[in-house]
Amino acid sequence: MTTDPASGIESPGYESSLEEVFAAYPIPLAEHQIFQTSDPNIAREQVSRALFPHELRVKDDSRYFEASIRNARLRAVSITVLAYGAEVELVTGRADASFIVAHALVGRATFSFGAQSVTVRPGTAAVSTPGSPIRIKWSPGSVMMVIAIDRAALEAEFETWVDAEPSVPLRFEPVVNAWDMPAASWWSAVDNLVEDIDSSTPMLRHPAATAVAERGLMVGLLLAMPHNYSSQLWEARPPIGPEWFSRAVDLIDQLPERAWTVPELARASNTSTRALYDGFRRWLGTTPMDYQRQIRLRRAWIELRTADPNAETTTVTAIASRLGFTNLGRFAAEYRRRFGELPSMTLQRGRDGY
Repeated sequence: MTTDPASGIESPGYESSLEEVFAAYPIPLAEHQIFQTSDPNIAREQVSRALFPHELRVKDDSRYFEASIRNARLRAVSITVLAYGAEVELVTGRADASFIVAHALVGRATFSFGAQSVTVRPGTAAVSTPGSPIRIKWSPGSVMMVIAIDRAALEAEFETWVDAEPSVPLRFEPVVNAWDMPAASWWSAVDNLVEDIDSSTPMLRHPAATAVAERGLMVGLLLAMPHNYSSQLWEARPPIGPEWFSRAVDLIDQLPERAWTVPELARASNTSTRALYDGFRRWLGTTPMDYQRQIRLRRAWIELRTADPNAETTTVTAIASRLGFTNLGRFAAEYRRRFGELPSMTLQRGRDGY
């Protein structure tokens, strides 16, 4: 394995394979593998069907080419995990059918939307707007999660919130810090949906459950990712949920290290446990305890990245314990799944000045 100095994430290089990447990292949607191939033509055809028609250019020796795609499609939303074992470039014309949100699970890729370029690595996400050509330069051994949302469905959902047809097309900012609020809440909802898909949750087979899951992701995207109507959208509606819900969210945000139970959080928010569960599912697409876990993980990532390089007493154990993680093995596994690396790697990169 080799380490990319820009991201600090190991990538296989030519001496390894995608199988080794998948064995080393917890890559989701394992049961939804569409193909894994060493044929660039097959890769181009299959990825074109799952995401968008494109030209595939293999930049390295084609003997090292590998590609893998995992895909779960609901109705208006599809979730794709895409990996290439060699350096490649994907080029498409005007991608008008879908809004695309891409996030790195391992490694990095550079997304160019027209004249704007975004390097996506763990911790950042790229958001494309229909109508612009897309060019993606893919680093060897990198794995991306790509969320595609049907343009017509998202624009229809947007119009129900602003009560008017937009005078100019909806256009997102191309780059987002994936771990800052409110984007982190949206990615938490995506993670929960992916976990449900991986576990073959029976409810997702029902059209009503699928519709609720999709609508939650679309509303969350509109609220979490900055775009040209963000101010209007937030002004068009009061803050999400009633006062007790905002109180519960604030308590978790302000005291993530506290070992809240759902009954305690409900009493502190002046509501019932059932209402609390229903509110988190409705407005954040998650549960109170999973929301707390995601907040704790994000705080751990921030502390590990910004730790004093001269303070040798700053350790992963100390930070995890202070934030309420009692099982360090489970913490490390969840952290690696979320950020694509072990917490010790994040701490070391911060000390090395990456």
